[in-house]
Formats: sequence, structure tokens, C-alpha cells
Amino acid sequence: MFRNYLITAIRNISRNIGYSIINFIGLSIGIALFILIMLFVQDEYSFDKFNANYDRIYRFEVGDAEWVHLPSAMGPDAQQWFPEIEQVVRFKALGNYVLKNDITTYNVPNAMLADSSFFNVFTAEFILGDKNTSFQTPNSVILTEKMAKIFFGNENPINKILKTQRDLDLVVTGVIKDFSNFHLQIDILIPFNILGVMNGAEYLHSYGTWQFQTYFLLPASFDNKNLETKLEAKFTELWGNDLKEEKLDLTIRPLKDVYFADQTKSDFGTVHGNRNTVKLFFAIGIFIILIACINFINLATAKASKRATEVGIRKVHGGYKHQLITQFLSESILITFISYLLAITLVQLFLPFYNSLIQKNLSLIDYVNPWFFAISICGILITGVLSGIYPAFYLTAFSPIKVLKGEKTKGKSAVILRRLLIILQFTISVALIISTITVQKQLNFLKNADMGFKKEQILAIRLNPGITKQKEAFKQKLLNHPEIINVSYSAGIIGTMGNTESFDFNSDGEATSIQLHSIDPSFLGLYEIELIEGRNISFDNPGDQKQKIILNEEAVKAGGLELGKAAGTVFHRNEWYLTALPSKECEVIGVVKNFHYRSLHDAIGPQGLCWNEDWHRTINIKIQPENFLNTLKIIEQTFKEFAPEVPYEFTFIDDHIDNLYKSDKRLGQFFIYFSIIAIIIAILGLFGLAAYIAESRTKEIGIRKVLGSTASNIILLLSKEFIKWVLVANIIAIPIAYYGMNKWLQTFAFSIKITPDLFLYAAIISLFIALSTIFYQAYKAARSNPTDSLRYE
Repeated sequence: MFRNYLITAIRNISRNIGYSIINFIGLSIGIALFILIMLFVQDEYSFDKFNANYDRIYRFEVGDAEWVHLPSAMGPDAQQWFPEIEQVVRFKALGNYVLKNDITTYNVPNAMLADSSFFNVFTAEFILGDKNTSFQTPNSVILTEKMAKIFFGNENPINKILKTQRDLDLVVTGVIKDFSNFHLQIDILIPFNILGVMNGAEYLHSYGTWQFQTYFLLPASFDNKNLETKLEAKFTELWGNDLKEEKLDLTIRPLKDVYFADQTKSDFGTVHGNRNTVKLFFAIGIFIILIACINFINLATAKASKRATEVGIRKVHGGYKHQLITQFLSESILITFISYLLAITLVQLFLPFYNSLIQKNLSLIDYVNPWFFAISICGILITGVLSGIYPAFYLTAFSPIKVLKGEKTKGKSAVILRRLLIILQFTISVALIISTITVQKQLNFLKNADMGFKKEQILAIRLNPGITKQKEAFKQKLLNHPEIINVSYSAGIIGTMGNTESFDFNSDGEATSIQLHSIDPSFLGLYEIELIEGRNISFDNPGDQKQKIILNEEAVKAGGLELGKAAGTVFHRNEWYLTALPSKECEVIGVVKNFHYRSLHDAIGPQGLCWNEDWHRTINIKIQPENFLNTLKIIEQTFKEFAPEVPYEFTFIDDHIDNLYKSDKRLGQFFIYFSIIAIIIAILGLFGLAAYIAESRTKEIGIRKVLGSTASNIILLLSKEFIKWVLVANIIAIPIAYYGMNKWLQTFAFSIKITPDLFLYAAIISLFIALSTIFYQAYKAARSNPTDSLRYE
């Protein structure tokens, strides 16, 4: 029986090869895209799951992941107060960290300081060394397998020395396997206690500066909300004088939610995904398969009259309804199966490009297992049945007597369904078009937004000890070249600036948290940041260093000061000794206009600028636009002269700012590709349906032409209904797309407004696509010989 169904299905497919090809192309593209999206979804949800304690690890935060960098004392004190906290591990991301041995000097991308409890909390597979002894001394270092190969090749690196830029010897005590899908980005691990050696023992247990990510290991099935309440009460008691009326909002976030906590600010040394983006991609994958299934349903019901005779004959010869339904479903499942095989080929073909787009290294072979085949079979059956179920029941409902008498089989319900399905197809397509235009307009806005500073023709280089020892000489050597306009030192790169610190500016006992950033007197001029009150820090006033601060407008407002009278304010500090402004008595000497020290996702918050050369890690260089390449060579040569062993790397500030929107740009690219794919599939279905409608109305067209209808009349006749459906689709899609895009734009503190012209563009594009698709079939029908048309059927 199955063999008979299969043979009949193959015959029907080959008999209607044109329509079958449309179904094959549409379904294979839809399934391929869905598989690619599912690879992405699976990978995103696999983050951090390699950890054996995955369900017991929590991150300690302030607010809803608003601040994840805490004082060094906060975690250990919490553990001391509450013994249910089994382990505490603190991290400090060092970012790029230059290490060298006799053979290699390498800028390690992700260096991380961590407590020795790291190996009791997180899972790391040791290739060499032992987790219980590898972190015994502060100057030890554990390398990932990749880093071990870079520095030592195939040699055993244990007990070998790597030197830091400050000539500190680190002893390799272990090698671990590279981490995969870990939200913490780690290439090397250095003991947290090294901070005590470098900065003093008090640095390891201080509330003076917020720089450290802190994680807890809690018992299984633990009530973390209860612990949150107890921690809030304890720290509120500790900080009561500073908090006043403010509520301390502490969060203990489960590890399973950390990767998707993308609202985190200044979450250095980590990567994050966006759960809403993952869900959106999954939904789009479903919608695109749905568009392909709609093509199948529309074409199958449209061709019903051609298959009505076959159904009638089968019924007369004893064919049962369930047998006929099985026959039609077998046909749709066979088409889906062939499309699936084509889709797998497309996936393999486009996977390298897809990986470059999403910046991952996905491989289909990694997912080939019994579950993959089981899910694939289920997917084929579901898609095949979804595509074929309505046509099967619709076709088997025909009365054999009416069919064999030659009565019309055109069902009103099928016509209505076809219209609804075409509307649904174009609703999805139009919504994607609107989304694509919105995302591109927002990206263009971000690219051209006024950041409050000049970002063009400026490059940043990471400071190193070779230059640190001769900073002024290095600066003067550069400025001797007329191609170089200005040079400034700062703690970090503008656009990702700031270390959170608290100040009581007006002595009312209420602390204001601000982002404090260390600069030098050349910084404001180099970036053309506007000073609106007071004065800049000055090389002529050495007392400005470590004692004076410049606020932005937002800090003046938040600190309870009055704009125009803020300069000259003197204030006192506690917990001052480990900060970028290490003075008990400080003075506000100026106010700058608000500028964006982070991406436009974030509102401009309170910010302070001070001058502490001990904190400087970045060289900012502004150059002339002329002789661009030659100027870059001059900078490189000067750099090599002062730091010959350090890899020369630089970042253009405008590129750095653009990179802050990397995930948004990727989303924009995805929407472009999703829209194109959805439109292609919809076009295929519309083309096939227009061909069928033109064919089914051949005699009517012939009569109209005999009675005097022109070609343009015929084209309008065949096009106007499709135009009406597309317009209805636009009406439905507009509010849906508006709601979705408005929610997305709300993730930015600064964004475009969704205006009516955006919907007009989408309507014009969708109508143009529909008309272009229909025009060929309509034109062909309009140009046909009426004599031939009247002989049709």
C-alpha cells in the first residue's frame, strides 16, 4: 500500500513539475533558514551549561544587573555573615594583557584575575597541573590550551616564566582546556591575591572602589530570594547613613540568566546574548516556514479542479476517504522530505557565511545524533501534514457524481482561504520590511548622532610600561610631527568610560554615584568637549592632580549643586585611598556639557573627570586627515622606539564607537536577509498562483478580448484582486510592526521616531514586488490569441 502511495505521489509531482519546483524551492529555503536559526538558538541557550554547578551558581549584583562590579569586601563579608553561601569567587577583567617570554611577546585578549575558589565553583578541565595547588602563590598563572601553544608551542609550560609589562614574573602552574560558550571570557587566570601584592593588602577587602564581579555557590534548590532579602537588610544596616531614603536593591542572579542579562552596564570581560532576539529569530523561522507551507496550500487548492476528476474516479472505484487523504498527505510529506534534503545542502553551503554573520563557529555535524534525526523526522511530518492537511480534506470532499458530470468544483471556502493565506504571507513580509527599514534608520541615526565630542581622526593605543616611564618624551616626540595635532593620556577609551564611585558634594550626607574617569589636561581639547563653567585641569597646576574634579551637567544636577555655581565646591570623602581621586578633600573646578561616555543605549548619567596618572592606560592621538597612512607609520615607528617588545595595536575611536552597536548592526543584517528570504518565498507562491488564475480564466479573457477589452484592461483585471490583498496585508502589518519596533527602540535612550513615511515606503515596496510578480503572467494572458483562448478546455 505504501509503495502504491509513493509511486502515485511521484507521478503527481512529475506531472505538475512547475508547481512542484515552486514548492521545493520555497520549502527548502524555509527549512534551511529554520535549521540555521535553530543552530543559533541551540548555541545561545547552551552558554555556561558545561559547569557542573550550573544550577547552584549565582552572580551578586546591585539592581537588575545595572551594576555587577562590586567592592572587593562585599562578597567575603556576605559569606561571613551567611554560612549558606558555600563559596565566593571574585573576578577582575584585565582586558588585553601583554605577556612575554624569551620567544614570544603576545597581547592576551582576555586576562582575568580570580579567587582560588574559582575551581570549586566553575568547571575547568586541567590538561596539566592541579586545581588544588595551581593557585597557591600570587604570582602563578594558568593558561588555556590556546595560550599555552602561543607561548610555548608543544613544550611543557609548567614552571616556565612569563613576564608582565611591569617586569613581574608569573610562573605557569597549570594548563586548562579552552572554554567554550562561557559568558566569562578567559584566556589566562591570575590569582586575585596578586592585587594585594601590587596595591596593598587593604585592596583585597575594601568598600572604596567598585571593580569586581562576584559569584556565589549556594546549596541546591536554594531560595535565593530569601538570601537577597537578608543581604539587603545587612548592607542597608552597614550603609544606612549613605543610603538615607534610598532602597538598596541587591540581586542574586542565577547563572542560567547571566548570559541573557544584556542590560548590564560596564560588564567587562564577559559576553552576553539577547533573549528577546533569540525568541524573535525563532519566531521568524516559524513564520518563514509558514509562508512556504502557505504556497503549498494555495497551489494545491487552486489546482483542485484539475485533480477533481482523479478523486471522482478513485471514489467510484472504491477508494475510501481516508485512503485518499493518506495519498494526498503522502504527496505533501514526500515534497517536504525532498525539500529537507535540499535544505541540508543549502545549510552546508551557506554555513560559513552564516557563521561570519553571527560570529560563531557552528557546525551541523556537531548536532548529528539520534535526537537530530528524531527531530528532523518529526519536523518533516509536521511540515508535510501542515502543508497537506487542508488540501487533502478539501479535495476528498468532492462529490464523485458532480465531478464526473463536469460540474464546477470551485469551492467558496477554498477561495476565501487562499485570500487569507496570501494576506498572511504578505503581512509577515511587510512587517519584516517595516522592521528592516526601522532598524536601518536607527543604525544611521546612531552612526551620525552627536556624541558631544569629536571622534574623527583619533586613534587610541594601550599604554605600556615602556612608554609609561617616558610619557612626556613620547608625547613630545609625536607632537614634533605636524601631522599629529594632539596627544592625551586617559584611563580608558571614550565610549566605554568610567569606574563607579560615590561622592557627597553638598555635605548633606547623601552620596551620589558617578562614573569617574581619569584624564589629563589635553583630553578636553583633543576631543573638543565643551567646558561650560569653571576651568580645565592644568599642567601648570600640579595640585590639580588627584585632588580636583570636573563634573558633567548630569552630575551637578544629581549631586544637588547649582549649575553656574558648582565650580569651587569643596567636599570631603571617606574610602578615598584606592580610588582615581585619592584625596580626603577634593574640589569641583569645572563643569562640561553632557557627552555620551557610553553607547546611545544608555542615558547620560553623572560623570566626573579627574587627573590621576597612576590610572592611565590609554594614549589618545589626534591626527591630520592628510597623509593618513604616512602618519600611522610615524606613530608606529615612535611606538616601537619606546616599546620595541610590545605588539603595536591601535583602535580608531570612530570604529570603537561603531563597535558599540555591533549587535544592533547584526540584527539589521539579519532583518535584511530575513526580509529577502520571506519575499522570495512569497513571490514564488504568488507567481504560481497568478499563473494558475490566468490559466483558469483563459476562456473568460478570450471573450473579454473579443468584446473589446484591451491588454491593459486584462492586466488590471488580473492584478486588482492581488493589489487589494496586499493593501489589506499592509493595514494588518503596520500596527504589528509598529509595536515590535517601538519596543526595540525603547532599548535605546536616544532613538528615532517611527513616522508615517516609513509605512508608506513599506507599502510601495510590497506593492511593487506584488505587481512585478503578477505582471508577467497577466501580460502573457493579455497578449494571448483570443481564438486559442476560446478553444481552451
